[in-house]
Amino acid sequence: MAQRNHFPTDIATVLLAVGSLLNLMNGLKSEEITMEEFLRRPKLDLKSMLVSVKIPDWDRIMSISSGTKMKLLFETYRAASRPLGNALPYLNAALMAKISCCASSNGMVVSDCRFAFGAYGTEHAIRASKVEEFLTGKVLSVDVLYEAVKLLRSIVVPDDDTSYPAYRSSLAAGFLFEFFSHLVEGNAESPNGYVNGYSTLMSPTRHLDHGKVSTLLTSGKQEVELNKQYHPVGEPIAKSGVVIQAFGEAMD
Repeated sequence: MAQRNHFPTDIATVLLAVGSLLNLMNGLKSEEITMEEFLRRPKLDLKSMLVSVKIPDWDRIMSISSGTKMKLLFETYRAASRPLGNALPYLNAALMAKISCCASSNGMVVSDCRFAFGAYGTEHAIRASKVEEFLTGKVLSVDVLYEAVKLLRSIVVPDDDTSYPAYRSSLAAGFLFEFFSHLVEGNAESPNGYVNGYSTLMSPTRHLDHGKVSTLLTSGKQEVELNKQYHPVGEPIAKSGVVIQAFGEAMD
């Protein structure tokens, strides 16, 4: 459905991010292609059949990788008008990255990454290859993350006549920021003094304390005092006539 009818599926985005391989059968001919190649191809004809999908065992791949201590991060994201997968998404994303500690600083290095975004108003899910290339080999910082988010917003652009195009693009930027934000020092500043829409307003000696994990996000608190001046306004009161409406006795 994702390849032939451009259905905004979540699973195609996930399979694209993890580097899945698809085995196709066309008559007596069999071939194995990547998910990215499959989505870019013309629609499968009636003689073609999807036989299997192979998902790499990333835990095993990581265990036999080089001697450097790397960690695999993988998260999926979805934004829709109703939760629990009960509505088509405005945008879905699957983000995967291999990270390791930097030998020359306290930061984290992105050794490799794969970012897939879909269902935002295009024919099929895509990989943000330019963002992947930009981040690979870099030490994570606010400056780097800021540039990556800016680059991503120029890539995730919905087609014409797509509803809420700016919102969909902002979702992609927000998901990428959330994915990496806990790995970035909380007391760093971005080039223009803003991170995620708020001014850092911090000197080098000030730090944000949000518990055990440093974060670029801030928290807020608002207290509302209640009074009885307009009582019972604001109190939960049953609607007059609701019983006969519920039983169908009342007609609009």
